[in-house]
Amino acid sequence: MNRTQPAADRALRPAARTARTARRIAALGLAAGAMLAAAGIAPALAGTAPSMTVDGSDVNIAVQGPGNSLKFYWAVNGTATWHAETIAGRNTTYSAPSMNVDGNDVNIATVGPHHELRFYWAVNGTATWHAETVAGRNTTYSAPSMDVDGNSVNITAVGPHHKLRFYWAVNGTATWHAETVAGNGSAYSAPSMDVDGNSVNITAAGPDHKLRFYWAVNGTATWHPETVAGNGSAYSAPSMNVDGNDVNIAVAGPRSKLRFYWAVNGTATWHPETIAGGGSTFSAPSMIVNDNSVNISTVGAQNRLKFYWAVNGTPTWHAETVAGKGSVR
Repeated sequence: MNRTQPAADRALRPAARTARTARRIAALGLAAGAMLAAAGIAPALAGTAPSMTVDGSDVNIAVQGPGNSLKFYWAVNGTATWHAETIAGRNTTYSAPSMNVDGNDVNIATVGPHHELRFYWAVNGTATWHAETVAGRNTTYSAPSMDVDGNSVNITAVGPHHKLRFYWAVNGTATWHAETVAGNGSAYSAPSMDVDGNSVNITAAGPDHKLRFYWAVNGTATWHPETVAGNGSAYSAPSMNVDGNDVNIAVAGPRSKLRFYWAVNGTATWHPETIAGGGSTFSAPSMIVNDNSVNISTVGAQNRLKFYWAVNGTPTWHAETVAGKGSVR
């Protein structure tokens, strides 16, 4: 969120790492959220929710595979032929992954077998995945959220004692820099992160089911906290994105409502909306901006897959059922 004057870029990530092939047409950027259990989650953190990105003419999907492996699939737009790759073998992957495209590379972050934070990258057009350890044993207790910020890659995750942690590295290097966004007892869900102009934004559920928001200007390690919504507001991992001059956050609220909050850049005034009432929402949401609309998907009552959309500037949310009873779990 560009709340203050520009500062130096967090780190100029020299050069991307080289070229892959064309990928699939679709403009879907759904990255499934993953909820954090209590402190000291055992390996096998938060289910097997996939992460998906668009990479030129292709669609990429990463997912936790059988035997706690990490799997990758891609298909060229206009085809139904999916190509499978194994990024990391058995007993390597213990959370839902987070994936993005960084110039000529695909990046994936996930949690390792001893609560390490792991990072994998491959050059487009190759099936050779390079592994890095972002943070060592007993550092990571939620699924990560990752984005690309100019010449840097940023990752956030919940650390020990419910700290909120942030890591960044310059492109072309394997040197990861660690920051504490918020101290002990701060974060009780997997975080969601986005780059907003010259700033980085992070949101997570806080103590007493508060919804919390943090931002820092690039080039600084000073994180500014805000409370989006008070006690008893957030009952899932949130999903966040930047929508023009606004920041949007969606989260499951009390009594299984689906709640939405937005704020104008440069302000700390968050505007709440109810997308769907009690008994409507039974998973963390996933949200994207689609031209002039905001789209949100979540699991609804009786394991339906639900979809909601609203035109920017209006609080009127339209509901659709993507798949009926018993279609998701």
